Amino acid sequence: MDPFSITAGALGITGFALSSINNLRSLIDGLKEAEDVLQDVTSNLEAIQLPLSALEGLRISDKTTYDETKNDLEKTGVAEAVNNCGQACAEFTKKLEQWTKHSSTAKLSLRDRLSVGLWNKEKIQTFRTHVSSCQAIVQFAIGGAQLFILIRSENASTTSREETKKQLLVLESSIQENTELIKRKQDEALQRKKELESPEDEDEDDDGGAQRALAIQETEQQSRVLEAEQTASKAVSQVLSKLTFSPVATTYHNSFSGGNTGVQVGHSTGTINFTSTRS
Repeated sequence: MDPFSITAGALGITGFALSSINNLRSLIDGLKEAEDVLQDVTSNLEAIQLPLSALEGLRISDKTTYDETKNDLEKTGVAEAVNNCGQACAEFTKKLEQWTKHSSTAKLSLRDRLSVGLWNKEKIQTFRTHVSSCQAIVQFAIGGAQLFILIRSENASTTSREETKKQLLVLESSIQENTELIKRKQDEALQRKKELESPEDEDEDDDGGAQRALAIQETEQQSRVLEAEQTASKAVSQVLSKLTFSPVATTYHNSFSGGNTGVQVGHSTGTINFTSTRS
């Protein structure tokens, strides 16, 4: 029987989302002006793409393990996170192309454009929140799936199982750190919302009031994105809580296709590095 592989499409991730993420990363990489200003965005986009590529490179020979892994991944909301991120990337790509279309010393710099106006600042923050939250969900969800597949492998040696236990502890610790980070970001978004709802200048014009109302909506959207990230982290934690290590598994094993050179289950030099230090 041919081995199974979990494709992005099988999880409900659209081709549009994947191409939008790739297009934005390519655009930023080609803009010298954007290198410093959007460095966090490009890093997070890469951290989304690599695990997704690694997932498709995994080969699972047992259908039961395939079904369970796919079901667990669906519970994390990874598809919704990537699709929403892809839509946000497509919209931001249009803005970035517009802002950088004509080079002129008279126009605002990209750095200035990203920080001018209440609404614009919060809208950019919403975009960054989409990307960073998607990055966390993808890494945690796929990292958990990889460990699940490895633990079910009948070919895993005692040494590799011990290494997997260490990886599991690292992942659990990273999820906990990320949960604390989400809480801080939620508090920051709530604080900005309160400040926007109580303007210092009570005599601002209609345009200023409209901008403020739109900015408040953006802080609310940021909170919703962070809440979805928190829900996904809990789902991954529930998956990890089911993992048990037995001396020898029964009928499960996994292998890799020749193209899977990025992230490999069971190879400590190629596993995903989990981190909560996101902007």
